[in-house]
Amino acid sequence: MAGRDHADTEILRERSDLTMASCDYLIVGGGLAAVSAVEGIRREDGDGTIVMLCEEEAPPYHRPPLSKEYLQTPEASRELLHVKPEEWYEQADVQLALGTRATGLDARQRKVHDSDGETWEAERILLATGGRPRRLGVGGESLEGVYMLRSVADSEAIRKAAREAEAAVLVGAGFIGMELAASLRAYDVAPTVVELGERPWPQVLPPALSEFVQAYFEDRGVAFRCEAGVSGLRGEGRVEAVTLDDGTEVPCDMAVVAVGIGPSAELAAEAGLAVHDGIEVDKFGETSHGYIYAAGDVARYPDPVFGDTVRMEHWDHARAHGRAVGRNMAGAKLPYDHVSYFFSDAFDLSFNVFGRPSMADRIVVRGELGAKGSLVFCGHEGRLCAAVLVNENESMDECRELVRRRPSLEEIEEELSDPEADLAGIAG
Repeated sequence: MAGRDHADTEILRERSDLTMASCDYLIVGGGLAAVSAVEGIRREDGDGTIVMLCEEEAPPYHRPPLSKEYLQTPEASRELLHVKPEEWYEQADVQLALGTRATGLDARQRKVHDSDGETWEAERILLATGGRPRRLGVGGESLEGVYMLRSVADSEAIRKAAREAEAAVLVGAGFIGMELAASLRAYDVAPTVVELGERPWPQVLPPALSEFVQAYFEDRGVAFRCEAGVSGLRGEGRVEAVTLDDGTEVPCDMAVVAVGIGPSAELAAEAGLAVHDGIEVDKFGETSHGYIYAAGDVARYPDPVFGDTVRMEHWDHARAHGRAVGRNMAGAKLPYDHVSYFFSDAFDLSFNVFGRPSMADRIVVRGELGAKGSLVFCGHEGRLCAAVLVNENESMDECRELVRRRPSLEEIEEELSDPEADLAGIAG
């Protein structure tokens, strides 16, 4: 793609009174997927002008530490979260528009209107709008002391509340709820995790591993109320208790609603793009409208391993998908070929997960299931569907390749369960 010369780029940056501006690549979103897309673009095109519209006032930052390291470290600086240092954007020749929200998209004309009253016209547009926390839709969610976690400001507010709280309720036993429960114990807060499903991490881990995790957390002071819905939050101005569907109350000084993320796909839907629990894209990241792409949490893409379409909310996918789609925006035409992967840390447990363990109808454990390190291989209808590494990081590459191949579990079960067997040989 033909790029602009340096003088044109400087003019674009310096004029703040424009009502119409143009660029080669317009990125809507200010997260990891957006930054990774810049890396992908620059790998293929060193000259094209890039503009990034970031709704937050802060430059793009990593979100996983918000429920873990950053939350547990009061003295931590926000700069430690930044995806890239400030000078990187200048070196990459990116115009970073902070505090600027996209308010409209004209898909046919490839134009985006923003909250500053400006209209951007671009050769290629990327929607990397991410997601937003889902609400419970019950009374009391607006009480003081009730939080959601998505931004750095949310993490800081939870950290401040944790210093004075004695008891907390985490609504939802997914990644955020479980990581927060572990982090709050660092402040001597007594957490109770309320989960609508019958076990923690119901969408992530098979039952045997969920049971192990729940027992591990309970031994460290975390209580659980599973198969329990929330009918409301009660308090006089400030939350005092969470009311469950059966009428019982769980007293608390603070509560965090962590029931998942909904894709921020409104801009795409209003513009007429194909949307179904996320913005639908092809294997190159292109939407139903040519020259408009989507990447990261908001995109529903074809899974190269399982053959269906999926929307993945995780750091690794945002990074990998952003880079791949960025390259394709610049003309690479490379299909996204990435084994789904996510990780989590809580207390002294680390989890690395490849594939879809929630599909498992049987498991094979290598080593003793526990904190000392083990591998859990998951099967679905006779074929490998996932590998979960618990405190075990040395077999990442082998497990990734095994899940990519999805071999017959019966044929390799004995080798998988034998700690002495060479995983590299099995993975081929």
